[in-house]
Amino acid sequence: FSASVQQQVAPRVAVDFGYFRRWYGNFTVVDNRALGPQDFTTYSITAPTNSELAQSGQVIGGLYEVNPNKISQVDNYTTFADNFGKQIEHWNGVDVGVTTRLRNGVMLQGGFSTGRTTTDNCEVAAKAATAANNPTQLYCRNVSNFLHQVKLLGTYVVPRIDMNVAATFQSNAGPALIANYIVPNALVQPSLGRPLSAGAQNVTVNIVEPNNLYADRVNQLDLRLGRTLRFATRRVLLNFDISNLFNSSVMLQLNNNYAVWQTPQRIMDARLFKVSAQFDF
Repeated sequence: FSASVQQQVAPRVAVDFGYFRRWYGNFTVVDNRALGPQDFTTYSITAPTNSELAQSGQVIGGLYEVNPNKISQVDNYTTFADNFGKQIEHWNGVDVGVTTRLRNGVMLQGGFSTGRTTTDNCEVAAKAATAANNPTQLYCRNVSNFLHQVKLLGTYVVPRIDMNVAATFQSNAGPALIANYIVPNALVQPSLGRPLSAGAQNVTVNIVEPNNLYADRVNQLDLRLGRTLRFATRRVLLNFDISNLFNSSVMLQLNNNYAVWQTPQRIMDARLFKVSAQFDF
């Protein structure tokens, strides 16, 4: 569902506003019919001390470990999630944009977008023993931060030399972070009351709520210079493009394993120059 309105607020200046809502349904779940919630034991862990963690040093509970006598029992059945309860995924967003065309050949456009996602499968997780063998309520309801995006575009044709100057700027939220903490058996056993099933030596627990912690914003400025050459009825357009003008090295992907948490795995491509030509006849 979407609704938008556009209005001229001054000569050659228009503003538009839009609201968007998306919701999803017909979710499926893989239910292991050989297991039920009673076949799991709950336990908790203590998160490591780290100033960047919202749960630094706190107890994280509501974790589940399948009982040893049920570890190999599998009878998977794929069915609709609403057979177990309500599951939702909603997204709500807002866009605001401004377009300006000035008399001297300057064109400016800009926009701001924001939105967030809400998911909830708590009822399903409480009743279905899924193939993941973990009917935990941890993070079963997740409301993301509002993710803001800003885009700006400007063009100008220099009359005397017939040169086009254009620039684009965009700013997006950085990648979402999680922290997969490998917890050894020795730290689990005091809460669980027994060793991990199937002789497992450790268990992996995400100690950061999804969609609530993000890396630095990704900002990029691109520039184009274009020169038009005319020969009778023919025309040649020469372009010189610079991508990532300020040579930003912002992180686009980070390691989510807590042992090497936030180690960069991919950064923005370095400044790039490109020359192109277009011939019209």
